[in-house]
Amino acid sequence: MGYLPIAVALLGLIVLYSLYTYNRIKPLKAALTRVIDEMANVSRTRKNLILDYDRQNEGSPLADAASELKKTSTDRFQSYKKENSLIAATNAGVAALGNPDLQKEIGNLNEKQQGLIKKLESTSRTYNDFIKKAPASAVASLFGFRPF
Repeated sequence: MGYLPIAVALLGLIVLYSLYTYNRIKPLKAALTRVIDEMANVSRTRKNLILDYDRQNEGSPLADAASELKKTSTDRFQSYKKENSLIAATNAGVAALGNPDLQKEIGNLNEKQQGLIKKLESTSRTYNDFIKKAPASAVASLFGFRPF
């Protein structure tokens, strides 16, 4: 009877700490998902503007950006490299546009996307740093949280 209460108390402590750590990981993961969703909305709007303009104007300066957009299967974030190359292609095409309203709108969307990329980098760094630490990494792997 002497060791059983100690073992139960230790198991209870482990379960409580696991729940506490899980409840600290969830908001970090939710913040990451929220930024990715916001990036998808901006990307979707930008994609629609570019593809509509390219459809209406054959051989437009945005043809390179439109061809890159047609290759992507989703508006969701895929990689930093892909997103940065798309922003660069879009900025190059926007500079040669004759429509100042569209130029301004796409330029604003690109700036917003670049800001969201920086926000995603900092949010993912915070999330990754937390789930890589010793006690949190065990809980993260137990509940299926992977590094971003």
